[in-house]
Amino acid sequence: MSDAPAPPPAASRDVGLDLARGLLMAWVVIVIHGTFWLHVIPPGPGAWLLFEMPPIFVITGAAYFLGEGSKPGRLNPANYFDFLLRRGVRIYLPYLAYVLVAALIVTVVKWDGPLTLEEIGARALAWLNPVTRGAGHTWKMLSWHLWFVAPFLIVTALMPLITTKRVAGFLKPWMLAAVAGLIVLALGRVTLVQPLDELIKNAVFYSFWATFGFMLAAMPKRWSLGDYALVLVLSVAGMIGAAMLQPASVTLDMQHNKFPPNAIFFLFSCAWMAVLLIGARLTRETQREALARSPLVRPFMSAGYSIYLWQGVGYSLAAYFGGELGLNIYVIWIAAIALTIALGLMFAPLERIRLPKRKAG
Repeated sequence: MSDAPAPPPAASRDVGLDLARGLLMAWVVIVIHGTFWLHVIPPGPGAWLLFEMPPIFVITGAAYFLGEGSKPGRLNPANYFDFLLRRGVRIYLPYLAYVLVAALIVTVVKWDGPLTLEEIGARALAWLNPVTRGAGHTWKMLSWHLWFVAPFLIVTALMPLITTKRVAGFLKPWMLAAVAGLIVLALGRVTLVQPLDELIKNAVFYSFWATFGFMLAAMPKRWSLGDYALVLVLSVAGMIGAAMLQPASVTLDMQHNKFPPNAIFFLFSCAWMAVLLIGARLTRETQREALARSPLVRPFMSAGYSIYLWQGVGYSLAAYFGGELGLNIYVIWIAAIALTIALGLMFAPLERIRLPKRKAG
């Protein structure tokens, strides 16, 4: 993959990747967490909608290729450290702002004892560490979605390292899926101490998807609709076969399979990814451009990461005050979405802070 062609013009990325990222963020904030946090949709059927994270990491890999992944010298230690620093700041700084506010909310609404220096220190450490993400010092839904940040940081750091080898031309998506699926299956047989178990499994699982996104961006027309359709058929057949052969140990409840992601969730993700790629191939550029101009989508395109972070506050406050006032669940849902978007847009400038690139030489 190191000899990939030059990236296309930035406009293609704006219409493609940014639109896809915005739609996925809207899906997470509105549908997924409306379903699993407020239960506006029964969680059983809703579990079949949990396809959003693999595409988000596919976009991460594609964006890396378009930004820096096709440039020579990215594994030079100085260049790699520069990349880690710049990307780390862009990911962690918005997270830092969010967790400081979250910790303050916990202090105001939950803490009823003396706020000692020891307690302040423990709370700060719990929130500042994206692996622990406020464990033991949280309230309602403030930290439920923050599991994403630590794997995102790890996968981002790994991208220059796992995208250096050229992929053989004969490889098909089903072959890549078979190898990755076997690794996920083997990893599922190992249990480590928490929180390392889930963190490592998440990082490995989503690294596969980010690498696949890198490959797609490098060679967008490499595979046909038939290749993706074959992955869809094999994935669905694999899930059905596993459920029939091992009904005692296999569940098709994807909420159960997602944390940490196991082999069934991998097959489920492959099936959805194939559907999304087929759909993307069948849409016209004019349709994508029109959708990207929609005022309903634009906030999620321009401030998707910030909106994702601040949904913890938006949903928690809406659920708390809505419950106190006896509001209908759908009114609470709408209030949570509106508050999330408002807070996300307010803090969005933080995700646009960029450290200057290291000068060559």
